[in-house]
Amino acid sequence: MARSTLLNTDTEDLKELLSNGKSYSVPPYQRDYSWNQENWEDLWDDLATVEASREDHYMGTIVLETGERKQFRIIDGQQRMATLSILILACVDYLYSLANEGVDATANKERAALLESSYLGAKDPASLRITPKLKLNANDDDFFQLNLAQRKPPQGGLRGLRDSERLLWNCFQFFKGKVEEKFSTKQEGQQVAAFVSEVVTERLVFISVRVQDQLSAYTVFETLNARGLELTETDLLKNYLLSLADRLSKSQMDPVLRQWARISARVGIASFPEFLRHHLNSHRQYVRQKQLFKTIKRDVTTLDDVFALLDRLEEDAAWFEGLKDYSSQFWLDYQGAKEQVRVLNLFNVSQYTPLVFAAKDAFTAPKDAVEILRYCAILSVRFNGVSRRSTHQLEEIYNRAALEVRGGRAKTLLAVRQALRPIYIPDEEFEADFAALKLRNRSTSGKRLRYMLAKIEKQLSGADITDEGMIATVEHILPENPGEVGWEHFGSESHDRSYERVGNYSLLERGLNAQQAGNAAFQQKQKVYAQSHYRTSKELEQFPDWTEESIAKRQAAMAKVATSIWALTF
Repeated sequence: MARSTLLNTDTEDLKELLSNGKSYSVPPYQRDYSWNQENWEDLWDDLATVEASREDHYMGTIVLETGERKQFRIIDGQQRMATLSILILACVDYLYSLANEGVDATANKERAALLESSYLGAKDPASLRITPKLKLNANDDDFFQLNLAQRKPPQGGLRGLRDSERLLWNCFQFFKGKVEEKFSTKQEGQQVAAFVSEVVTERLVFISVRVQDQLSAYTVFETLNARGLELTETDLLKNYLLSLADRLSKSQMDPVLRQWARISARVGIASFPEFLRHHLNSHRQYVRQKQLFKTIKRDVTTLDDVFALLDRLEEDAAWFEGLKDYSSQFWLDYQGAKEQVRVLNLFNVSQYTPLVFAAKDAFTAPKDAVEILRYCAILSVRFNGVSRRSTHQLEEIYNRAALEVRGGRAKTLLAVRQALRPIYIPDEEFEADFAALKLRNRSTSGKRLRYMLAKIEKQLSGADITDEGMIATVEHILPENPGEVGWEHFGSESHDRSYERVGNYSLLERGLNAQQAGNAAFQQKQKVYAQSHYRTSKELEQFPDWTEESIAKRQAAMAKVATSIWALTF
């Protein structure tokens, strides 16, 4: 694309934007009207300031795609253009009401007609209806033209209106009330017309960015969006994808819009960029967040590409939703998956998602998908929960593994494990990291601690327990706030080094902890631990005293057990 055709920019007021037969349309896929009273009040306050100061007010950038015969498509700016048009409609309505009341009737009708033809559109000679200079999107335009442009209340009141239609009508009523309040004292139509022509249309200034084609429009818009425009990244992606389907009729576009709505409802608007990146990373070389929009523009260039992408996204969206919620009914057909997803949620990891997207397509047996989820959960405990390595490597290895699965180079579970081996912390490193691990017994860290202690207890005792099902508290052996007697050998520094070490924690029945353990001396606590059903507490009677060395010894033993629990074979 030649640089000279990328964009043209001008500083224009509303009068210049709407002059010389120019017209504007909002593409049918753009989001509906969404400004509310807070936005309207801000605009009205800005106009009051402008009128008092007689200085220009900057209204931001409006991005336009140039069409034929002075026709433009609004890529960004529809909310402002629609609201200003409704404000002018409110002024026109007030002028007609003055004329109907006999106040300078002929002049006010002429003023109203001139404002309509200049800023809103000319009358069609056949229907005698106003054809607006601005056309809204597929959902809002009928109401905008048939009700607002004609200043006709909706039949049946507001109850039957869609949300955006109700906002449009309320916007008109808001500005109608403001105009009546502003000009009711003198009731001079000349002042109303001057307010529109000298303040609204001359003092509100836009930077208009005109581009020649859709790709240029979205290249510009992507840059502007990074500087704080109102559309989200998800809006930007949606608008680009659906712009490629723009030649479809409304009846053909509706199923596409419904499919998008289903996908975004499952994924969530805020999570959509993350979801889309995971989807892409399950099909192609690693894509960073900043490369997301450029990658879509490069890969998706035709209507068939859009349809294929939406179909793939809809299938992946169900899995993405399930991976975010281990209690989802989605996992009913995948025995054992719930526990693995719970662990992945507990350790707050998502980098594995591209591999799961690829595996559910390549491995048709549910048990294979569950087994791969188990690999990811074990890797997360080792890599994230204990050894705490940089997550950057995780994304690249999971991406590489996903491509090996999709490319047929990893057809077996063993091959998948081999692909993941670079992020499997070796046993000796994991054991050493676990032996030094500290965790706070509160919030998310406390839940992870409880999970690890329950797994170790199950491994040692053989009891069928889980951190969710067991009734136990997590006991500090060396208390966080030790009593005055029995802990004198722990100074301030040694206490700080010791009390949050994993080796200093044990599981204890709630009643025993509350009534008998607390911050008592270790020898008193041992008598309580001996009553416990948990092996990890009973075994504390083997220690003659509780020191830094005791904690280190116990934690080293726990680390060996942990290495056997969270393990993969190659």
